[in-house]
Amino acid sequence: MRWLQLYLRSRRVPFALGTATAMITLVWAMSLAYTDATTIHARAASLAIMLAVAAVGTTLNGADDALDHTASVNWPLRRAGHLLLAAAVITALLSLSALTDVRYEPLALVLRNTAGLLGLTALGTALFGAALSWIAPLTWTLIAVLPFLGPSTDVRVQVASWLTQPAGTTAATACATVLAVTGLLAYALRGGPLRPASETTSDR
Repeated sequence: MRWLQLYLRSRRVPFALGTATAMITLVWAMSLAYTDATTIHARAASLAIMLAVAAVGTTLNGADDALDHTASVNWPLRRAGHLLLAAAVITALLSLSALTDVRYEPLALVLRNTAGLLGLTALGTALFGAALSWIAPLTWTLIAVLPFLGPSTDVRVQVASWLTQPAGTTAATACATVLAVTGLLAYALRGGPLRPASETTSDR
């Protein structure tokens, strides 16, 4: 099990998990304190999920880029497993709210938004590296939570604000699915780009 401990530590997983838990708890606590609703609003839930995903995004590469691309390890399978496990952990953390009077629900919305944002983060990691993977999820979430982008019958609006569309909205679900699958494949097959040695020295 020592290899697992080393892997988790090299990926900064304990810190990321603590940060994700804190962000999810913070939004839950604010909803409990300032609203009378039993369901956390989709905009607040989307922000909580985005913050948790951004924290997890820091674990998508290690300190040594060369090691993350060595042929002696089945990295595509390991990367895919890492991403799927991250999705499961975030969903589980959000689902714990079902034990309280204020909940992240419906589950379909939680699953859709977690999968889509994590896929977008993974795609950002494959293209630009884990350090910049938070930019796309943050940008899209800030657009989606704009007050004038609520539930709509316009497909373009449904895609632009897929995060805040009701569960079961076809265009929103399709958008999240495309992001999730594309991000999973891109990250699993490619990983992150190789950084110059000068940028990785400080991580060691």
